[in-house]
Amino acid sequence: TVTFTSFSTDYDDIVYVEESGDASFSSGVTVLATLSGYDLPYVRTYTAGEGQHLRLRFTSDGFDSFSGFEASWSVSSVLVCVACDAGTYKDALGREACAP
Repeated sequence: TVTFTSFSTDYDDIVYVEESGDASFSSGVTVLATLSGYDLPYVRTYTAGEGQHLRLRFTSDGFDSFSGFEASWSVSSVLVCVACDAGTYKDALGREACAP
């Protein structure tokens, strides 16, 4: 979950709030919000769905400087990785998470 507490960018400078089931965001990316301007967005808090990852991506045209934005970031739950067969690891829900 990310919550914006202040927001002031040029209208050509954009903050994208994105969600994806792929931690690398190389596929399946959904844009939850496209934000720019001088005021806090009407919706200030964005939360990723279950099994999804959340990312903020900022683009700028390089002109005009504003104070930018501030946001707080929180995680409601963290999966604990537990060891299984040699060479593989699975998270607490049994989904394959990584291999050394």
